Amino acid sequence: MEELMQEEKDFGFARVYAVELKYRRPPLLDRHLLYEKMEQYTGKLDQPEQQEEKAAGLAVWESNDEEKEKLLHFFHLNYMVSYAEGEMPAQTSLMNIAHRPAEDYTTAVQQAWHWQDAAETLNECSHSLLLVDMMASGLDPKSRLQLFTGALRAVHETAPCDAIYFKESDKIVEPNAYLGAIDEGALLYGAMNIRYYQVEGTGSGRQEGLMDSVGLAALGIPDVQCHFFDLDPSQMAGTLTDMAYYLFNQGDVISDGETIGFTEDMRWRCEHQYALAIPHRVVIDIDPGEPYYAGRQENNQEEH
Repeated sequence: MEELMQEEKDFGFARVYAVELKYRRPPLLDRHLLYEKMEQYTGKLDQPEQQEEKAAGLAVWESNDEEKEKLLHFFHLNYMVSYAEGEMPAQTSLMNIAHRPAEDYTTAVQQAWHWQDAAETLNECSHSLLLVDMMASGLDPKSRLQLFTGALRAVHETAPCDAIYFKESDKIVEPNAYLGAIDEGALLYGAMNIRYYQVEGTGSGRQEGLMDSVGLAALGIPDVQCHFFDLDPSQMAGTLTDMAYYLFNQGDVISDGETIGFTEDMRWRCEHQYALAIPHRVVIDIDPGEPYYAGRQENNQEEH
């Protein structure tokens, strides 16, 4: 078991998936509405505390400092995971957590090209909920993310939040933009972040950049990265996004040495490596060839 957990850590896999919902005002959760929304978006549920809530007359849960440990737990019977001892439903939990200040999300804000008001909104928020999955890591990546997306949608539609932070992709998203993207089929909109870093001080005199995805490895799929000279970052972002969705839909089907190409002239060589930028995880490194490739990593030639 320890060996398996080390392998997962080395890959970048997240055994528990987590998202924070950020609020300007304390969220009010109608538990019965949340239960209905959960069933609408994730299917049949088993909720052990439901009968207790009815008996106690607790229809609404108010998030506040006195109930930091309050927990709502859901068993998703349409998402069964097989174990040696038998099947068990994947689960999600919603809980109050201590609010974290905006400066705790600096790296997410720095890469929030998609939302200009991210920093201002975070500064205005003072309350947080945490949504996590449990016993769901045995699901295939697409099913796991579909379940989590449905649960997140149910929570937001019950108690609309002002910002959503995806821990595994270090991405902050505007809730309505997120739901709009999900409706259009962009299931990775929050779960994956495309990041861009300008590399300076190498003395090459050329425009050097590193672009990568973060978030796929947490689901069990390699992320993608490219370390390059003199290529258009916006076009590179499109290429990495296309490749990430291909891997998400098809799985880790690209072998080392294979080439990808989205145009007739494009033949970019792929290789599994460890990421150049944190967090530590497995990526598929893309070599766009001479004169554009800025160099492969050092000390990363071990098999993953």
